[in-house]
Amino acid sequence: MSRIKIGIIGNAEFSEPLDHALRSADADLDLHVRLYEDQDEAIGLARELEGIVDAILFSGPVPYHLALAEGPLSVPASYVVFDEVSLVKAFFDLVRAGVDPSTISVDTISDDIIADVSRELNIALAGIKSMPLREGGVHDDFTGFHIRHYRAGSTTYALTCRSLVQRELAQQGVPCHFMFWTKHTILKALDLLVSNLLQHRYRGSQIAIGLLRVRTPEFTGSIADGRRHALELETYLLDYSESLGVNLLDIGNGLHLFYTTYGAIRRQTQDFTAAPAFSAFPHQGFSFEIGIGTGVSAAIAEEGAHKALHQAEQTGAGIHIVLDGNRLIGPLGQGRSRLIRVEDSLVLQLADKTGITAANLARILEAVGEDRSRGYSAVELAGILNTTSRTARRVLTKLAETGFAAPIGESAPIGHGRPSAIYRIDLPVREGTAA
Repeated sequence: MSRIKIGIIGNAEFSEPLDHALRSADADLDLHVRLYEDQDEAIGLARELEGIVDAILFSGPVPYHLALAEGPLSVPASYVVFDEVSLVKAFFDLVRAGVDPSTISVDTISDDIIADVSRELNIALAGIKSMPLREGGVHDDFTGFHIRHYRAGSTTYALTCRSLVQRELAQQGVPCHFMFWTKHTILKALDLLVSNLLQHRYRGSQIAIGLLRVRTPEFTGSIADGRRHALELETYLLDYSESLGVNLLDIGNGLHLFYTTYGAIRRQTQDFTAAPAFSAFPHQGFSFEIGIGTGVSAAIAEEGAHKALHQAEQTGAGIHIVLDGNRLIGPLGQGRSRLIRVEDSLVLQLADKTGITAANLARILEAVGEDRSRGYSAVELAGILNTTSRTARRVLTKLAETGFAAPIGESAPIGHGRPSAIYRIDLPVREGTAA
């Protein structure tokens, strides 16, 4: 695997601390550092780097916003954020210099961060004057802001995140401290950028497999009419597959398969909120259900597609998607989609208590919903979990043993078979987990 190339754009005045921090960066990263004397130079440096690196990290919000103002970059980009750690260090630097932090003016930092740090350090917030960096406000008059408060006597010191402001305040005789990022802050921003880059790559290359079930009514017309209907259906499916940007493969019994990518499905469904519309089919009685699965392998994606299609067939509604084999979304485009994530704390807690996998618990929660009166046999639960009746029976037993299910009767036996126990499932529902 080739090394990840990261471009670093920073202020030449602070090359030494930046270089010191980057020495502790992941050795597998190929860093391309570019320094500017004037902040406007960041624009040209970004355009130079985007042709040779995988992502760009700016040393602060100002050069980042200046570069993006000239147009979007072709590679992922972010900047080092002035966070709580950086502000705490700046406050301690001021205290060591004999400055009362409750009598300063601060630029760029958000009011929330200033308030949080002030409370933590027991600093009176009322006396601090702030001018956060707002979107599109790179060229706002931060220098004037500090000068006005200092000359009015409402502050005794300025704390700035911008070297240009620091120089201008020094010329005007306003005492000022420049707040630089900590080594921790720089490395955290770098790690986050690399993580986002890898996630983007991973998602973009994920496989998505779809299964389309076409249910046709019993046809009683002439052979000619039947052929005409079949041709219309084929044309309809061809048009729909083109709208999705996929090729449908007829695998028999009214089932069609298609391959695509996670990114394509995400775009087609507007981040999994809308269903690609079926145009009106000119004949009554036809129904269409789609299940889509995604995963890093075709096996995972196909398994998810079968689970999603089963859910679509159970509900008789539209499109369902199973992401990475364990997250179910659907039906798409019908109000708010039902979504249960196995990362939810409720599902994980239940998994610990019951010994049932989080993925299976998520499927049960999805199927049961808020209806706690219905009973489920092992056969019915097997259909929900897309597993064997024996496995489903073990799941029901575990639920009963942990108090989340109770037997309420038995089903009538078929032939010489034994009756099956019927359970009422009573799992807790976290507000907002299912809609």
